[in-house]
Amino acid sequence: MMKHPLPSPLLPYETFLSIEKIGSLPLHLMALKNLDRTVDEICKLYQPSTPEEEQKLLDLCPYFGVIWPSARALGLYLNERKTQFNKKKGIEIGCGLALPSLVAAKLGAQILATDFHPDVQSWVLKNAELNHLKLAYESLDWTQPPQKYLHHFDFVLASDVLYERKHPDDLAKALASLIHPEGSILLSDPGRVYLDQAVAALENQGFHKIETHFEVEESASLPEIRLEKKRKIHVFEFTHL
Repeated sequence: MMKHPLPSPLLPYETFLSIEKIGSLPLHLMALKNLDRTVDEICKLYQPSTPEEEQKLLDLCPYFGVIWPSARALGLYLNERKTQFNKKKGIEIGCGLALPSLVAAKLGAQILATDFHPDVQSWVLKNAELNHLKLAYESLDWTQPPQKYLHHFDFVLASDVLYERKHPDDLAKALASLIHPEGSILLSDPGRVYLDQAVAALENQGFHKIETHFEVEESASLPEIRLEKKRKIHVFEFTHL
C-alpha cells in the first residue's frame, strides 16, 4: 500500500480557532479539530504493513495540531516571570502549535520556534499572524542541533517531548548544548515514564533545578467540549550551579 513516499499533509486538515487564556494573556491558535478522527482516517487510507511503514506514518501524524496541557503549563510559567525573558534570545524545540513561543514573544523575547514535522511551519506562522507577532521558524530535529546554534541562546523551551527510551539522554545533551553557560532550560512534562531520567541526566551535567506544578485544562478530543478535568504538569527550570 505504501510503496511511494508519503505526501505531506497526509490528508486535508480540518481546523478550528481556539482562544486560550494564559493567565491574563489571550492567545488565538489554529488547532486540529479532531485528532482521533484524523489519525483514524490516515491509518485507514495508508494501511501500513511493516513496522518501518508504521513508524513513518506515525512520524507524519499531526500530533502537533493539539494544544497539549504541558504547553499550557509552560506558557503559564513564562507569563508569571514576564521580565525574565524580555529582550532575551530563546528557542523552542518540538514546538507544535508553538504556544510557549508565542507567550515568550508577547513578553518581548526574540524566539525561534522549531519542529521536525514538515507541516508545522505553516501552522506556527499562521498562529503568529493571528496574534500579531513576528515569530521565526526553522525545521529542526532536536536530537541533532546544528553547529550554528551551539551555546547560542539565553533560554530553551521544551514541552512534552519525552516519548522514547533514548529521549532522556538525548534531550539533556541537546538542551545543554543550545544555551550559553548563564542560560536556562525550561522543561514541562505531564509525568511521563522518562521524566525522572531526563531530570537526572541534566543534574548530572551540573544543572540545578527548580520544580513547579500547574493544574491546567486537559486537551479535549473535540473543540466544542471544554473539559473540566485538570492535569497536573511538572515545570522545571534548570540553570548551571
